Amino acid sequence: MILELVAGLLLALFAAWIAVWLTRNKFRSERWWEKKAAAYERVIDAFHKAKRYDDEHLRAEELDIAFDDARKAQLNAGAAEARDEILRSADIGSFILSPKALEILSKYKDASENMPRQESWYEHLDMSWSIANDHMKQFVAEAKADLKRKAD
Repeated sequence: MILELVAGLLLALFAAWIAVWLTRNKFRSERWWEKKAAAYERVIDAFHKAKRYDDEHLRAEELDIAFDDARKAQLNAGAAEARDEILRSADIGSFILSPKALEILSKYKDASENMPRQESWYEHLDMSWSIANDHMKQFVAEAKADLKRKAD
C-alpha cells in the first residue's frame, strides 16, 4: 500500500517535471520565433523604405515636380535609415537570420553598390528600385520559408 502510494507520488512528480520542461521549451521556441519574425520584419520594412525613396523620385521625375526641402530631407533620412538597417542586418544577422537570407542581403549590397552608371537620374532611380524590389521579393520568400520551418 505504501509502496503504491510512493510509486504514484513519484510518477506524478515525474509527469509534472516533464510538463514543466516541455512548456518551458515551447515558450523559449515561441520567443525565438518572435525574435526571428521581428528581425525579418525590420529588413522588409527597410527594403520598403529604400523602394519608396526611388518610387517617389521616379514619380516626381515623371510628373516634372520638385520636392520641398522638408520632404527631400525626409526621403533622404528614410533611405539612409533603410540602408543602415539592411547593412546592419547583413553584418550581425547571422545570429537570427538564415544563411540564405544573409546571402540575399549580401547580394543586394553588392548590386546596389556596383550599379553601372546610368545615362540619366531617372534610369538610375529605375535600376535602384528594381534592385531593391527583386531582392525584397527574394528576402520575403526566404523569410516565409524560414519562419514556417521554425513554426512546424
